[in-house]
Amino acid sequence: MIKFASIGDCCVDVYPQFNQALLGGSAFNVALAARKLKVKTSLISAVGTDDWGKKYLSTHIDSQFISSLPGKTSHVEIKLDKHKSPVFSQWQLGALKNFQLNPSHQDFLSTQTAVTCTAIKPLEKILNQFCQMDLPGVFKSADFDGNTPYSFSVPDIPQYLSSLDLAAKSINSSDTKSLNFLKNLAIKHNKMILVTLGSHGSQIFTKEKTYFQPSIKTKPTDTTGAGDAYLATFIIHYLQTKNIPASMISATQAAAQKITRLGASS
Repeated sequence: MIKFASIGDCCVDVYPQFNQALLGGSAFNVALAARKLKVKTSLISAVGTDDWGKKYLSTHIDSQFISSLPGKTSHVEIKLDKHKSPVFSQWQLGALKNFQLNPSHQDFLSTQTAVTCTAIKPLEKILNQFCQMDLPGVFKSADFDGNTPYSFSVPDIPQYLSSLDLAAKSINSSDTKSLNFLKNLAIKHNKMILVTLGSHGSQIFTKEKTYFQPSIKTKPTDTTGAGDAYLATFIIHYLQTKNIPASMISATQAAAQKITRLGASS
């Protein structure tokens, strides 16, 4: 049985346009998508001692490594643009500010089939700790997010790549410079690099081959969390089948289903 762990942020998504707030955060979204595939899923993060923290601790995701720390649970405001894509602002780290990994986390992660880490600048310390962990036999990946104020740039990725099996990044399909950079990176380091291109589909670069999967035409309500659903679904199907094209199809279907509703957890 696949055992899957997601490391990073539990962050409440606040939608002022709709007067709603929903459970979110990339690490939580990834874990939620993995849990829907009926694999044993754990989340490693931190929440506050407020009511939102209690909600994260009461989901069906294994929460034994969600730390409840003094203060508020992380919040971020999301405004949807005309393409229903999120524009993030006013991120309050809250309890995540004091979150870090420790030896007990490494002991647990060494028992997993796959582990993925949210790779964003405010949690860079967590990413560094994760990349320094020696986890023999564990499929390690990191999600370098898209183009937000909190994202690493494409040229930042190589410094982390040596310890990973897969790196994921969302970019604009017209950014051919970044696409070529990531393709060459996969070839040079013999790593798998997943690039999501929004409505233009997705690509996976390996040393031997480039794979492309078109998106499914869907009228979007909110694209927040689509990349998270894609990443979790791809990793799990790939570990089960070792078939990259088939895994990309399943991941694309999961992303298409996600964007038909507001928020990643609704």
